[in-house]
Amino acid sequence: MKVKTLKSTIAFGSVLFVVIFIATELCLLRRYDCFAGVRGRNIKDISSSFQRLLFQEPFDLFENHENIGDSSSGLNQHVWDKNCLKTIESLCNFPVFPNAPDKRQVIHRTEITEQKYSTTDAHRIFGFIQPHFTGDHQFAVASNGYADVWLSESANWRTAKEIAYLKPFERITTSAAVTGPTFNVSRKQISSKIHLKAKSKYYIEILYVQGIKSKREYFLRVSWNQPQESNFVVIESGSLFLFTNDSEAGKHKMYDSELPNTKSCFKERAYQGYKNKHMNTNPVKIPFLEHTAVSKALPLCEYRPSYLLDAAALKSFRKYHGVFRHVKRTHTFPFPFVKGVDSECEKQSYFTQFPLDEEEAWSAVEEYMDSLKKSYFERYSLHSVTRVVKKEDKRKGARYFIEAIITDLLSGKKYNLAEYVFQPKGNNLPMCYPQGMQWNKTADVYLILTAKNLGRWVHHFIKNMEKIAQETNDEHLHVIIYDFDSGDIDIKDAFQRTILKNYHYITKPGNYSRARSFKEAIESVKNPDSIVVTIDMHLDIGSQFINEIRKDITRFSYVMMSPSCACFYVNQVRRVFYSKCFIRGGEAKGKTIYAPEIVFLKCGGSSSKPKGAWYHDSYGTIAMYKQDWNDWGGFSPGFRQKTTWGGEDWDLIDNAVKGGLEIERNRSPWVYHYYHSKAGMWNNI
Repeated sequence: MKVKTLKSTIAFGSVLFVVIFIATELCLLRRYDCFAGVRGRNIKDISSSFQRLLFQEPFDLFENHENIGDSSSGLNQHVWDKNCLKTIESLCNFPVFPNAPDKRQVIHRTEITEQKYSTTDAHRIFGFIQPHFTGDHQFAVASNGYADVWLSESANWRTAKEIAYLKPFERITTSAAVTGPTFNVSRKQISSKIHLKAKSKYYIEILYVQGIKSKREYFLRVSWNQPQESNFVVIESGSLFLFTNDSEAGKHKMYDSELPNTKSCFKERAYQGYKNKHMNTNPVKIPFLEHTAVSKALPLCEYRPSYLLDAAALKSFRKYHGVFRHVKRTHTFPFPFVKGVDSECEKQSYFTQFPLDEEEAWSAVEEYMDSLKKSYFERYSLHSVTRVVKKEDKRKGARYFIEAIITDLLSGKKYNLAEYVFQPKGNNLPMCYPQGMQWNKTADVYLILTAKNLGRWVHHFIKNMEKIAQETNDEHLHVIIYDFDSGDIDIKDAFQRTILKNYHYITKPGNYSRARSFKEAIESVKNPDSIVVTIDMHLDIGSQFINEIRKDITRFSYVMMSPSCACFYVNQVRRVFYSKCFIRGGEAKGKTIYAPEIVFLKCGGSSSKPKGAWYHDSYGTIAMYKQDWNDWGGFSPGFRQKTTWGGEDWDLIDNAVKGGLEIERNRSPWVYHYYHSKAGMWNNI
């Protein structure tokens, strides 16, 4: 009896499964309106469950589909304002896009007009359309800017395909300008016929960038030609449904984690061609060779450039002399050119960094490699030269930073050699290692950002740091954010959404003060051997920048001379002491601080496709050892409570110079400052 019952149960279950399968195939997956007379959410929930159960599509393809029937009419309209985004490409490359738009609105018909003096850059319009008829539909777009229309074959945004677009430079019309909605200016502005089913929802997305300044009003119109209709008409509210109701996002609005990705941007990035090699997300990772592995190659020599400020010169020091008189030039091979960034060599105009003659660069490398081979019995061979940076002291000699790839012939492994060497001035004086210029490859680096009411850019900075952490696995990278109680971001929540482990934040009320916030943030770092870095807002930072900071920040311990030391050479202007004359010990003291020259992007430029110039006057990013900050006191008293911006960075350079530190100023092709709206800046409400 039990066996019979079991067989009957299995047979019944099999029949039931087949019936359910057929019903699902006909009524759900093929979208037949089998349950048209039944209302309520339960049918919809059951439908969605069956579709997932039968594995016809991945589970997440139907995200938001369950709520479509309950969504409000209209489409989401996200507006981007005053950021000088003139093409879809520049919109896609804007670092916070598609999250955190300047405005969130609802549009009830697929038509937009803007006054000719509008400051709006772009619109992103998205949501769902629901046709009234089953059959072939056509879509058309008209605009006097850039417009791109994407449509999905279902409610799933991931399956969206481009169906129509319009670009100003691809028009076939002979008229000088498009003065109104018309569908005969480009072959691509009208879609092919697309079969849609009545009462089904389809994801739609429209990107509209207004382009260059117009003498007439800006306009966008997306129309459709439905079955049984003869003309194209604007899609009205009755066929439009919101993707999400995000008008009340509050402090979480900059995350926009539920928003769909912009398919237009995948296309644009694929067609860009050139990509900035300096921002390569997968740089070749060759380990650095420790200094101890090559320390015997050269003797150690005293290093104190003659151009450093001494106590007697402080009386004549004036405000901002640090920038104008004490930032010394360097010469670099190869010279750091970035395609798309204004090249000073074409203008024959340089500021603090100049090209280094290739022959001189190779001569310095070869001399060093000769000493290395002699000292280590031909263990190392040169593979390639990465960079040589020269800084000249006309009285004492030239300092070189040599970066090269070398091969350890014993192990067969390649290493990144990165060493400072010094060539004393005078005949037949040997190259040496400058005392105190051995950089710490594992120093803790604290990147510090301060802000008020610029939540979306703070969030971008956090995501940028997360990206660097993922690419480098750098356990010594730290992040600090000082926030003046911003109303548009929850800093704690923003950090908790990331994989970052080494971070802390400070939140205080009050008016924004750049000097006060950096001072308190730096003082929150307890380890004096850590490097602290002031970071400007609106930046894209490449992962290689972190080690670049370490390379340009050096320090040493005070040393005493051995009483019996007599092994020094006296030159007319220079005394060179060799390594055995030093006894290590004493208090650590910094040698240098780093103030990189960064790229300021022009309108439409990005870190992936730069268009801009090297910004010679900006010192917004400055790196130093925490102990040095303690020693020379940071900002001057007059800046510490200042609640406006201007002069703080140059003040830091002044105080560093007066503290006896050398300023390292080189071009950094890993840091890009975006053109941006000034809205919300200096907002002390």
